[in-house]
Amino acid sequence: MSRLQETQEVKALFKMLVTAVGGVEAAGVHLGVSHQRVSQLYSLSNEDEPGYRQIRLLEVVAGRTIVTGAHVKAVRGEEADSISAAVVESVSATSTALRLVHDMDADGQRDQGEILAVRQATTIARDAVTRLEAKAATLQPGAA
Repeated sequence: MSRLQETQEVKALFKMLVTAVGGVEAAGVHLGVSHQRVSQLYSLSNEDEPGYRQIRLLEVVAGRTIVTGAHVKAVRGEEADSISAAVVESVSATSTALRLVHDMDADGQRDQGEILAVRQATTIARDAVTRLEAKAATLQPGAA
């Protein structure tokens, strides 16, 4: 089934892309922005997302379709089977749990609905990390 990538997933993939082109300074040079701006684009605490043109440009530099490749798989409903996809899934699930904990504690009071949401999110995160662990256990030396 086709799915839309979550913002956290896009940001995690963009961070991998930035690393692939040599880090925030190199990405900033290629994009014509400051390295701080590049960091903001993958920061989970910043609402801005990288734009399509920025992603395409860095993918050309990297020679890899890190973000758009994952997007195509998501739209096609394909299950991503790489270790990178498993890491992205676990980071996304964990960041969702972190956001819910932050939201729950923001007003100094915890209500039952917030607690339930955090418990559900941590269960999802645990399951994602378990899948990551299983994927890591199958890694073999040699070509990726």
